[in-house]
Amino acid sequence: MPVRAFRLLLRDRPAGIASGAVVALASIAAITLLIYPVRTVAPAVSTGVLYLLAVLIVSTGWGLPLGLATALGGALAFNFFHIEPTGRFTIADGENWVALVVFLLAAVIVSSVADVARDRAAEAERRRREAEFAVRALLLAGLEREHLQSELVEAQALRRSDAMKTAILRSVSHDLRSPLTAILAAGEALGSATLDDEDRTALAATVAGETDRLARLVDKLLDLSKLEAGAAPPRPDWCALDEVVDAAVQGQADPSRFQVSVADELPLLRVDGAQLERALANLLENAARHSAPHTVQVRARVVGARMVVRVVDRGPGISQRDRRLIFEPFHRVGGDGHQGSGLGLAIVKGFVEANGGTVDVESLPGQGTTFVLEFPLTAPVPA
Repeated sequence: MPVRAFRLLLRDRPAGIASGAVVALASIAAITLLIYPVRTVAPAVSTGVLYLLAVLIVSTGWGLPLGLATALGGALAFNFFHIEPTGRFTIADGENWVALVVFLLAAVIVSSVADVARDRAAEAERRRREAEFAVRALLLAGLEREHLQSELVEAQALRRSDAMKTAILRSVSHDLRSPLTAILAAGEALGSATLDDEDRTALAATVAGETDRLARLVDKLLDLSKLEAGAAPPRPDWCALDEVVDAAVQGQADPSRFQVSVADELPLLRVDGAQLERALANLLENAARHSAPHTVQVRARVVGARMVVRVVDRGPGISQRDRRLIFEPFHRVGGDGHQGSGLGLAIVKGFVEANGGTVDVESLPGQGTTFVLEFPLTAPVPA
């Protein structure tokens, strides 16, 4: 019998003893007929071992009782049809009794081995099902965890969005209202007939200054919204860093407060010049506001394979706690006493990183702050 058939017999015992009896009778009959042609080439006594096949099959598939019955039936059939005197159940030779005992022992041994193998197969099947159940449980737990993590990320994003909206409302309510109030007050005062020329000039300067402050705040809000939405992709081109620094300095309210030191013959940078200028302008404005009345130093040079720009102020410095938060939108260093919007450094970080650079801060409380911008010089520079 093929190996696969034995595996099937070991895995599941056939239901009902009737099928086993049919198999036993059929096997004994088939072997009895098979012995007739075999007797021409082998002694009749030695052919009795063929009945062991029937004993093996029945014992393996249906257990010990039918295996013993098959052994007894095979011995009787062998004795009746093939052992002299044939046609009778007389056992004249002692070796025939030995054959019967061998059949019975084979039935007992094979049945016992089959039961053990069947029990082990059942145990293996049970463990396989338990393993499959455990794997399914792990997969379900993994999917559930992934779903919970997705919900957690979504909840965190919603909370961050709510915090951003709250911060924007606060900024609008304070930073936008202050210049608007000053402009309205100055505009109403300008209509007074009792003002002299000096007062009118001062009020006009107030209107111009607050209008400029309002315009810068609106520009920052627009820049930040574009960065947050990913709608400000850089348009890189070759540009000279000294020109970008000079444009950022000249755009400040008081360019004389900045001391620029740019190394000679700096290589060109492949960045978006407009974005880099806006980043530097915000950084310079922030440094000037916190270090008044001291000057702010701007240095640029090549260090290894990187262009390094340092903006050094002599302000009060930044604490370790604030250093981790200064690049977050609407975070103000030093409390509400400063007039900054809390947007400048977030814009600096967004534009610098969008152009492949990095921004870092070095500060000691009471001794000033240094912001360090670095850009890689990996691309070949045109002549």
